[in-house]
Amino acid sequence: MKRKIQLILALHNHQPEGNLPEVFAQAYAAAYEPFLGMLERFPKIKVVQHYSGILLRWLAEQRPAFLDRLRKLLAAGQLELMGGAFYEPILVMIPDEDKIGQIKKLSRFLRENFQVDAAGAWLAERIWEPQLAAPLAGAGIKYTVLDDAVFKKAGFTEEQTMHYYLTEEGGEKLFLFPISEKLRYLIPFADPKETLDYLADAATPQGDRVVVLADDGEKFGSWPGTAKHVYEKKWLEKFFTLLSENSDWLVVTTFSEFLHSRPPAGLVYLPAGSYREMEEWSGGSWRNFFTRYPESNQLHKKMLHVREKIQLLPEGPQKKKAQEYLWAGQCNCAYWHGVFGGLYLNFLRSAIYSRLIAAEELADRVLHPREPWLAVEQKDFDYDGREEVIVSGPELNFVLAPAAGGSLLELDFKPRRFNLLDVLTRRREPYHCDLYERAQGLCETEEARSIHHITRVKEAGLERFLVYDAYRRLSLLDHFYPPGTVLDSPDAAQAEAGDFVCGTYELKQLAADKKACLLLERQGRGSLRARHYPVTVRKALSYLPQSGEISFDYELQNMGKEPLGIIFAVEFNLTFLAGKAADRYYHAPGQKLIERNLASRGILAQVNRFGLVDEWLGLAAMFRFDRPATVWRMPLETVSQSEAGMERVYQGSSLFFSWEIKLLPDTVWAVTFTQSLEELIREANR
Repeated sequence: MKRKIQLILALHNHQPEGNLPEVFAQAYAAAYEPFLGMLERFPKIKVVQHYSGILLRWLAEQRPAFLDRLRKLLAAGQLELMGGAFYEPILVMIPDEDKIGQIKKLSRFLRENFQVDAAGAWLAERIWEPQLAAPLAGAGIKYTVLDDAVFKKAGFTEEQTMHYYLTEEGGEKLFLFPISEKLRYLIPFADPKETLDYLADAATPQGDRVVVLADDGEKFGSWPGTAKHVYEKKWLEKFFTLLSENSDWLVVTTFSEFLHSRPPAGLVYLPAGSYREMEEWSGGSWRNFFTRYPESNQLHKKMLHVREKIQLLPEGPQKKKAQEYLWAGQCNCAYWHGVFGGLYLNFLRSAIYSRLIAAEELADRVLHPREPWLAVEQKDFDYDGREEVIVSGPELNFVLAPAAGGSLLELDFKPRRFNLLDVLTRRREPYHCDLYERAQGLCETEEARSIHHITRVKEAGLERFLVYDAYRRLSLLDHFYPPGTVLDSPDAAQAEAGDFVCGTYELKQLAADKKACLLLERQGRGSLRARHYPVTVRKALSYLPQSGEISFDYELQNMGKEPLGIIFAVEFNLTFLAGKAADRYYHAPGQKLIERNLASRGILAQVNRFGLVDEWLGLAAMFRFDRPATVWRMPLETVSQSEAGMERVYQGSSLFFSWEIKLLPDTVWAVTFTQSLEELIREANR
């Protein structure tokens, strides 16, 4: 009896919420369109495709003829479309109500545009936890696909992963198909015959095995080197030709067809997991990204905070619109980091904040119909076991963290839906260890390789920018330095002479009527030449909604018996996203800046006003000081891995407002400065 086997080819196609328009167009031209063109030439080949709702929406608006071609393939029985959550969230990070709502939204889109009912759902990054079976089934989903690594964790052999299985949660059933890691690396990087040989070895006389390739569609033309390899060198044409020529023993099918032809191989209960590389990046559980990167955790908890507000709204169009923005803000790509830029890409984080701020603004309009209004709330905003203070008004939101140096975590300007404090701390990443070799070109190759093996660098000398921060880069952080310290030096962190940066401040006063007033105090110390000086720092924040500015009032008191000569500096870390764009720059009235782009560094003395201007966004952030300050500025740049190679990314600008002072015993030194956010008049065709 001739040995047979079945093969399912499934491609996941997605672009992040807020990705650049040119990236959508490039991916379409390089991968999505040519793959479909090749499939149309081979009518015997069947493929399963998943397009995220974000991408489908773009295709419908920008490439509507592409959807017509998908309809023809569906009618010919050549294509199955998978569903999933519309905005491609990691399902385990959002409440069940949102899981089901997002899945039903994409299923509805497929039904309305293609007249098909989605039987399967793609899980973003194939992140699986056992409880997902219930909401998936509750949303009308019959099957999903998981990496064979998850099955092997449960003791499955290679051969046992060549079948599909049934699982349940609370009696809700879901079918599970294993994804072959072997095929993920063979296709499209090895010679097509190697895939055929592997499948031939796995074939059985009963023909009851199925092997699944389910992976990113972008690997067929959009990943570096793959366009030439897959299309110019005709890898895909050769592969489809071999599949067609061997159809007597190798049956290319779809998930739904296979489900209807054979029963599941048994009942399984699988542990949490994902593909092997993801588990390496995350440390085993995807949720670890929230503890590894506080910025990711803050973004996630911002989402939950906004969701709480939306839940208070009455049913109606405003709630529905706010919920749509919320769901868009759940798109996974900016919440984590692996081989793709993800969290390190500032414009992706900013896009998520933009959607969440838009949702929050809509909710606030309903909850606070009269202006001006002011709301002050104490809650554990970031779920670290310590309370933060959230101040909200018609134009501004800010979050103050007394236990984290009395710092500002977030500052949202609602009219532009922008968080000015959305920066990223510079951390050591595992791939930094061999950057020296990569920077010298020792790993360069023209060969098409899996995205997990790409080792290019996008800039020579990248190793010079491997600087790691000793603390999280927040704003309103208080520093003490010995006189003469160069604050824009990497050594400045070692020169720190106070214990205020990461220390806990006590919230002494919280008042909110027409004006928010917050008073923080810490009794700490300054240390010079191995001697310790007791110092009390008090800082008060005041916000009057009508004024559009926040006032910061500082008092430093030497509680000791000897004078203390020291540099006192307040650190802010802000971003306008582009470090070297001509329309984003520093502004210092009455001062001459040789370089004014936001990636520049320098020092200005005797400054009364200083700020950052973003003409593209139409916003300026200006500081005014009642005592002339010395302002140090420097770029905050990270070195991270992306699909195109290692790259330097501008994350924001670090500003240190400093004063060299002499604190006499039992005396108070005071300074007041304000921060205002001012809209610029922009051209209508920006």
